[in-house]
Amino acid sequence: MTAEGLFPRILVPTDFSAGSEKAWSLAQRVAATLGAELVLLHVLPATPLDTLEREERRAELHRLQAEHQLGIPRADDEDETAPRGPVFEGPLTGEAVRDFSAAGREWAVRLEQWASAAGAAGCKVRTVLRVGVPYREVVTAANDERADLVILAIHGHGKIHRLLVGSVADRVIRMAPCPVLTVKEA
Repeated sequence: MTAEGLFPRILVPTDFSAGSEKAWSLAQRVAATLGAELVLLHVLPATPLDTLEREERRAELHRLQAEHQLGIPRADDEDETAPRGPVFEGPLTGEAVRDFSAAGREWAVRLEQWASAAGAAGCKVRTVLRVGVPYREVVTAANDERADLVILAIHGHGKIHRLLVGSVADRVIRMAPCPVLTVKEA
């Protein structure tokens, strides 16, 4: 029995931490063994300006609903679970990142560096940069990319932090449409 084709597409979210480096290294070994395509993902948090624009759109939709004689919600009302920001697919260089902030360009460069090194080692890699809430964007990317597996790092922030703030990994594990393989940072 062969494992090839078991997980044809593997999504690997990264925040470029030490744990993410370990997850990326494991993902490359798994992809090489299984002949899988890797989708390397980084999520940039939405800026306050993005948030303001969303709030203005939401307020306008609510105003239109109030004008509707029966008050029935409109079909074009914004879905809270829908991705909020743009999605950029690699290569993330030149014209593709022209309008990025300096920080956004730095993250895009790092993403492409990781992908390039993996490509040179024989892996098939695509890069994706999304803007929004990290756990939502990872889950949405898993759906959009039709990922067969997600490999992601977990960070040891402790039980109190997880209870109060939550964890991207915890939410992805619960909400992903496919299996999730977690890699401990330490």
